[in-house]
Amino acid sequence: MRHRFPIIALLTAASLLLGASAHAADGEDEVTLKNGGTIRGTVVSSEPGASVKIIELGAKEVRVIPWAEVSDVERGKFAPKSAPQPGPAGPGYGAAPPPTPIPAPEPTLGAPGVVRLHVESPTPVRVLTEGATTYGAVRGYGFAIQEIRHVCTSPCDKVIDGREGRQFSLLSEEVPPPDPFTFAQMTGDVTLHVDPGSYGRRTAASWLNILGLTAAVTGGTLWFVSSIGTDVDSDPSNDDGGGALKTVGIVSLIGGGAALAGGIVLWATSGTSVTLEQRGQKPAGKAAQVKPRYWLGEF
Repeated sequence: MRHRFPIIALLTAASLLLGASAHAADGEDEVTLKNGGTIRGTVVSSEPGASVKIIELGAKEVRVIPWAEVSDVERGKFAPKSAPQPGPAGPGYGAAPPPTPIPAPEPTLGAPGVVRLHVESPTPVRVLTEGATTYGAVRGYGFAIQEIRHVCTSPCDKVIDGREGRQFSLLSEEVPPPDPFTFAQMTGDVTLHVDPGSYGRRTAASWLNILGLTAAVTGGTLWFVSSIGTDVDSDPSNDDGGGALKTVGIVSLIGGGAALAGGIVLWATSGTSVTLEQRGQKPAGKAAQVKPRYWLGEF
C-alpha cells in the first residue's frame, strides 16, 4: 500500500506529459511577441499580467513567457477546419423536379372561329373578350363577376381565337360601345369595319326623351282635368277657362310626343355599329349581334 500512491502519481504525470506532447505536435495555437516574433505550439495556460505557458511545436518542455513580452495569444489558429455539411435536399437533389406547365397551343388559322383580325376605325378602339365567370354569394345575395380580357388595339392585325362562340366587344373613350359580336363560322383574314356613334347625340337624345316625356305627361294631365270640368258643367256660358286649359294640354301633349319621338330616333342613330368582312368574299353585313344577358347585368 505504501508504494501505490507514488506509482499512480507517476502514471498520471506520464499520461499528462504524453497527452501534452501529442497535443503539442498539433501546434494549433500561436503566441505573438511584442518584438514581432511568433511562437507556434500548444498553449498550456495563459495568465494575463503573469505569463503564458506554451509547448512549442516539436518540443516537449513547457516554455514560460513573461506577460510583458506577449502581444497576443490566439488559440486554435492552425486547427483543421471542419468540412461543410450538405444542406437539406432541394429541387434536383434527392427530390423530383416540379412539373413544367404545358402552355396552351396557339390558335392556328383554318379552324372555324379563328381569324386574323384587321380593324378599320376612324377612332382608336380596343377589342375585348370575355373570360371566366365567377359566381358567389354574400349574405344570401348571389353575384356573378365576368372577367374581361384585352385582345388587341386597332388596327390589331392579330390572330384571334373566336372558337366556342366566344363573344367580343369594342371599347373606346370617344364613341359609345357597340353590341357584342362573334366570329362564329368565320376563318382566315377578317376585317372589322367600325361606324362610330356619338356621345353628343346620345346626350341630346336623353334630354329630349326627358323633356318630351315630362311635357306629354303634363299635357295629358291638363287635358284630362279640363275634360272632366266640361262634362260636369256643359253650359258653354259658364266656361271659366276650361277650354283654354284643354288647348294648353293638347299642345303640350303633342309637343311632348314629338320631342319624345325625336329623342328615340336620335338615340337609335347615336350608337356604334360594326360590320364584319371576310377578305376575298362579299361583306357579311352587320356582325352577328349577341342578345344581352340581363341576369348578368348586361343591358
